[in-house]
Amino acid sequence: MPPEPALNARGRWPPPPGPRVAIVGSRRPTPYGEAVAERLGADLAATGVVVVSGLARGIDAAAHRGALDSDGVTVAVLGTGVDIVYPAENAALAAEIIERGGALVSEFADGTPPRRGHFPKRNWTMAALSDLVVVVEAAEGSGALLTAEAALALGREVMAVPGSVFSPQSVGSHQLLRDGAGLVQNARDVLAVLGRGQEVLDDPLEPPHRLGLLAPSRRDGLLVHLSETLPLTAAELARKLELGFAETLARLTALELEGSAARRGDGYIRKLKRE
Repeated sequence: MPPEPALNARGRWPPPPGPRVAIVGSRRPTPYGEAVAERLGADLAATGVVVVSGLARGIDAAAHRGALDSDGVTVAVLGTGVDIVYPAENAALAAEIIERGGALVSEFADGTPPRRGHFPKRNWTMAALSDLVVVVEAAEGSGALLTAEAALALGREVMAVPGSVFSPQSVGSHQLLRDGAGLVQNARDVLAVLGRGQEVLDDPLEPPHRLGLLAPSRRDGLLVHLSETLPLTAAELARKLELGFAETLARLTALELEGSAARRGDGYIRKLKRE
C-alpha cells in the first residue's frame, strides 16, 4: 500500500485505529442522496469505521453529520490550509468535527485559500487516506469521480449507491456500477467488503417512519420553522430541529403531500393557506 501523504492537521491525528471509508458525492444532491449519505455515515461510524470526506456542501457535509450523530469519528480533507474552512457555511461543522475527536487535514500549508486546482489533489488525498471509497451521487464529470479514479489507481476498493435513472446526479454513480464498482444498498454492503459484515446495525437504511403514519403533531412541529418566502434546505432544518436528516425529510415530504409545504430551489417554504 502506498505511504500516506504528509499532512497538516487540526484535531486528533492520526485517528483511532480501524478501517477508513470515504463517502463522497455531489455538492447539489437530491434529498435522497443527502439522506443516504447521512445514514451511511452514521451506520458506518457506529461500528468503529472512521468516515472520511471533504467538508463540501451536500454529500460530504451529510456524511460528516451522520458520523457525528453516531458519536463516531470523522475526518475532513481540505483543499485549503487547515486554518481556512471552505465553504465558510461549514465552519460550525468543522469545529464540531474537531471537538468530537476528529480532524481537519490538508496537504496545503496554513493560509492557502481555496483554488480550483487544489481540489483534484484533495480528492487524491481522500482516496489515499481511505481503505474504500463510496460514491453516493455524482453527475457526469463530478469531482467525486476523480476520487473514485484515484482510489482505483491506488488499489483501493470503489463502491457506489444507485440512484434514480431520471436524475443527472446519478449518471456518474451508474457509470461506476456499470464498470464494476461494488453496489451499496446499505452499510452491510460496505462492511462486508471490509470484512466486518457481522457488525452491521439492523435495517441500516430503513426510513424512520412510513409517511402515511407520521403524526400531524410531528409534521406541524417542523412547519412552524418554515418561512413563506425564505426557503430552508432539509439539512438546515435538521440542524435547527436537532433531528436526523432522514427524519426531517420524511416530515417535509408529508407536509408536501398534504399541501402545507413546497419546494423552492434547493429548499422548502410554507405554503400560504387560501380560503
